Amino acid sequence: MQTAPSNGVRSRRSRSPAGESNGTLPAYLPQGTAIQFFHAADPAKRGAPLVRPSSAVVFDKLWLLQSHGWFPGTLQAGFDTAALDLDNQATWPLVLPSPDIRLLDKGSKPAHAGPRRVCLIREPSNKEAPLLSIVFIRWGGEYSSWMDEQEANDGDWGRYGSPPSDGYMAAVVEEGILQHPRLVSSKDRRDFEIFQLFVDSSKAMWDVANGAPLLAKALRGRKRACFWMLWPAEWRDTGDPDFACYVERNALFGAMRACEVAGLRSAFPHPADQFEVITSKSWMATMSVHPGAHLPAATLVGKHAVVTDPEATAKRALAALEHIRSLCPFEVLPGEPPAPSVANKDGVRKGVVKLGWSWENRFVLTFNNIAQLQSRLVEMMTIPGCTSSYCIVQEWVDFDFEMRQYFLPPGVLVPGERVEPKRIECNAWGERDEAGGPGSCRASFSKLSETQALTRWSQDEKAWASAKQQATDIAQLLIAWLLAVNAELVPMIRLDFMIKRLGPGKARVFFGEYCEMGACCLGWQQGPPTIWRAALDGALR
Repeated sequence: MQTAPSNGVRSRRSRSPAGESNGTLPAYLPQGTAIQFFHAADPAKRGAPLVRPSSAVVFDKLWLLQSHGWFPGTLQAGFDTAALDLDNQATWPLVLPSPDIRLLDKGSKPAHAGPRRVCLIREPSNKEAPLLSIVFIRWGGEYSSWMDEQEANDGDWGRYGSPPSDGYMAAVVEEGILQHPRLVSSKDRRDFEIFQLFVDSSKAMWDVANGAPLLAKALRGRKRACFWMLWPAEWRDTGDPDFACYVERNALFGAMRACEVAGLRSAFPHPADQFEVITSKSWMATMSVHPGAHLPAATLVGKHAVVTDPEATAKRALAALEHIRSLCPFEVLPGEPPAPSVANKDGVRKGVVKLGWSWENRFVLTFNNIAQLQSRLVEMMTIPGCTSSYCIVQEWVDFDFEMRQYFLPPGVLVPGERVEPKRIECNAWGERDEAGGPGSCRASFSKLSETQALTRWSQDEKAWASAKQQATDIAQLLIAWLLAVNAELVPMIRLDFMIKRLGPGKARVFFGEYCEMGACCLGWQQGPPTIWRAALDGALR
């Protein structure tokens, strides 16, 4: 078994001058020389050798393994640094790891611990702590193939897969960490260590919360950060692979907060307070009373009210929407269609019922009258296994397609400073198929280029420019609101807007959703690496 090349997973190696990757080492090192070697295991490779840290013996309930870092070893043959060719493994130094190093795969089976060729070694040093320690908190239960889906379809995750997938994490290492100038400042310098912490249930996540102080002590980095590669949900654990990587939201946020208190920054996707608010969708209702947010009117409906008196609850929900809309009316000029929808021009009758902490456009049902709202509420709040305490009832909005703006705010905002989007993508939604119930409902989805969007808008560039400007203006309030939730500015956020052309040169914009760091980037090929750089920059502040 050989360790990965010094420049990481699925390396794109290039020939370099002999000995360059070994820095200031002597020209020749005899057999038996004590050295340190950089161990790099591919997070996407099944059976890859991972190091069980000696400090991890105290983690009776935490499966913590190290994939990257410097470890002691001994040269098994003399090594001539001038003969090193990074493209020829036969020229790499042959190293025997220290007998104290315990190598396992993520399934706890012993991995090969004998001599291996590595291309990055250095003189022994126990003085210098790495700049950054990173812990990937990731799924360790039965793996599901959907996590790696990368087909070239309109609703895909792109070539990286979804954040909980092995492939995505391998790419974070390859195209994020190994490309960061402060972490890899030269060919021979790796100023980081990476750990993998595996969980297979919500109960295991509570074990992470309880073990957070011990986890913090196991990390040597001057900066320490967690990448949470799991999704919060309001479901009882099922053991079904289709629910792989979903953990009960109280367990996830409890573990995140415990680690943050222990000094481990949540660098991806967000600190617990921000991440919980964003994914709860409760802000859809609480912010809808703010005219500047340009949100559809929405209200939160408690489960207790639905199960005890669904008819009265449906009536109260519609009355709440009517009142909120009266407080936050959208301007309608002569000749323009009613706002926000034609269906509700004489009062709110049409809308949607949603669950918080739901993903992939699931658990969204439409209603067209009060009787249908009542049945939708009961249907949503009585799903077997669902632990949601409320759902969101939101008025319907007419729109032509969706505009997604990607923001990467600076570390500190100057009062009054605007944040401009780094990228804009568009997509169109079709009719929803709700025949299979809340969990399987879907809507057709298609990406739109700017050219395609303008074609739909009769080449009305003035209306298109207005929509972009309005969305960016609204975004300033939305980003500021996130600062109110947590004084730590988000390194990245995706904001989705619903836009409609009203006539020549005119457009109407509604805010649709906050989307966390790691959300789908559609056609933005360099989106994920750009986002990873922002996350790492945040971790290093």
